[in-house]
Amino acid sequence: MFISGFQLLLAISKHLCTSLLLMLCLTLTAEAQHRYPDLIRMPDFVSQGAVYAWPSNASDYFSATFAETRSAHFHAAADIGTWGQEGFDVYATRDGVLFRIGISPHGYGNVIYLKHDDDSFSVYAHLQDFHPEIRTIADSVRIARGYINSLDIRAEDYNIQFRKGDFIGRTGSTGIGPPHLHFELRSPHNDAINPKLAGIHVADRVSPVFSGLAVIPVDAESYVRGRKDILRLNPVRRGGDFHFGTIETQGSFGLAVNASDRADNGRNVYAVYELKAKINGKAFFHSRVDSFPMADGRKMLIDRVYPILLNRNGGYQRLHIMDGNNLPFYDRTLGNGILSLPPGNHQIEIIAADYYGNESRAFATISVTEPTSAPPDSERFFAGGSPIVSLPVGRLNRHPEDVFRWSKGWISPRHNIPVEELTIRSSGVFNQPSRKYKNISPHTGLRLSGSHIEINSEQTGPFVLHRIVPGQYTEIRNQTSRTVLRFEPDSVFDTTYVHVSAWNENGNTYFRISPEDIPLRRPFELTLNLADSSLSEPGWGVYFVNERRNRLDFISSVSEKQQIKTRLNGFGTFTIARDTTAPQLSRPRLWRRAIDGQWFVSVRAVDLMSGINFDQVEFYVNGVRGIPEYDPFGHFIRYHKPDFQPVRGRNKVSIRVPDRSGNVTVETYELNH
Repeated sequence: MFISGFQLLLAISKHLCTSLLLMLCLTLTAEAQHRYPDLIRMPDFVSQGAVYAWPSNASDYFSATFAETRSAHFHAAADIGTWGQEGFDVYATRDGVLFRIGISPHGYGNVIYLKHDDDSFSVYAHLQDFHPEIRTIADSVRIARGYINSLDIRAEDYNIQFRKGDFIGRTGSTGIGPPHLHFELRSPHNDAINPKLAGIHVADRVSPVFSGLAVIPVDAESYVRGRKDILRLNPVRRGGDFHFGTIETQGSFGLAVNASDRADNGRNVYAVYELKAKINGKAFFHSRVDSFPMADGRKMLIDRVYPILLNRNGGYQRLHIMDGNNLPFYDRTLGNGILSLPPGNHQIEIIAADYYGNESRAFATISVTEPTSAPPDSERFFAGGSPIVSLPVGRLNRHPEDVFRWSKGWISPRHNIPVEELTIRSSGVFNQPSRKYKNISPHTGLRLSGSHIEINSEQTGPFVLHRIVPGQYTEIRNQTSRTVLRFEPDSVFDTTYVHVSAWNENGNTYFRISPEDIPLRRPFELTLNLADSSLSEPGWGVYFVNERRNRLDFISSVSEKQQIKTRLNGFGTFTIARDTTAPQLSRPRLWRRAIDGQWFVSVRAVDLMSGINFDQVEFYVNGVRGIPEYDPFGHFIRYHKPDFQPVRGRNKVSIRVPDRSGNVTVETYELNH
């Protein structure tokens, strides 16, 4: 059989040089301690003299670092690069007992938790496979529970001990796309710990880089270059420093930076470890990412600038602390970092540093103008409030969120379209006056107050903003859209105003909950009360309208008594759709894994609506049921059984694949071996 040069090199690196790589990995910590003696800050929970080993022979570099930006949480680990390949050895980084085993198509994929003698943990995720003893436990439990795919069990009672450097599994790509090893350390209290604090190091003489500065208005009287939009600037590099020029502001504002780092001889871009900011030479912000509670990983959404993150324009780190953000990163003696400056020019200096002390500096000038003494638009008050007049539907050519932006304390017209007249009234308050504004120019901030605010403009017609406050249960009922939204006390990070609308288009009903650029701390419940008798038919569900990818994304929901209930992690546009199409299957293939000789049967399974219900799949080969392991990224289901051996000649394959709306595909094939 022909072997390419790359395959030969890979085989040599994995099989002939394993011991050499392991020796290198085990000594990296000692080298780091010698090179950076003042930077080895062992966490308090670590036993005196504990030394961590490098966890794999795949490579000696990080493909990602601690506390990086992810779609909805902080990255809780350091990722070890595996050259885009699977099957490298994974080692116990310290002596420990097997504590937990997880298997899932999503998230951590195949994952091992080891518990150490100081009650801390090390976590090894996205594995291709486990140590044989761990695999035996996982398979026996999954078979006993009905040949399920997913698994999450405590395994301490099995008393499986590993010594530092022992083989515990192989690197893979389960639960995620590209292959790598996700290596995580946790304290006894389930705090994620930066692995560099425990001596897991890479060579790094490279300073961070600034690629963007954001300036964010924070209240009704705040403007940046005369606008209410977040301003983003690119730097000019001079003499090793980064310069963002002069920025005109009015009122209070916050800053954020898009900064990144690299290591020696590494192509991957990392998060910045430490940020400091000064105004006129005086510190006003300092953050350093050493650890965070795993339960607070979603607070990444308010440590970063969520509207920018949502549009995939970068993970801008705030140089100010949002309400509801109690992460342990910040020096809170400096205040919250919001700047309210007197008129004149002020000098900003921002310092970004990595763990090893490599630094870069960025500079900007803030030019503050006098605040406007009176609102730029005329304002008239009407005692008792004037009624909101409904406009003909034909005149409503925009949704409220397309015309206005709003925050917890203000509302402002968007874009460059002036609003000729706007009325604001807090409803439900006796004798509450209305405020009427004429000829409102774009980016004018108008104050909001009250729990329910009625707003009317010619561009939108009447609409209502509902206030949600942290620590309070809130229920929003919308008669027009026949929706009920229920927010638990911990659903939002900060006070938020929400608008709910509904409309019909091309025979479909759509629901929009806005604004979309407000992050949620916890999911909220949405109930749709629909009197349509067709809902009694199977297959109906709630879908997120993913305009970016031009598709509908299924959201798990329950239909009963002409109601559909679901839980949502964020705002946006949703619709009700019926999935009547069963999954499509390709012809299966029989194959053998080279690294250990194990046999598998795989079938490609695609469902474009509600998706595969992977834990309800039934997979048989020659009448023997196996565990169906699902890979949503490759869209295949793999027949797994520890002792599976195909017979010579014909092998009968039977598979039953349901989707999450109840549609089922059943197929039988014959494979020759």
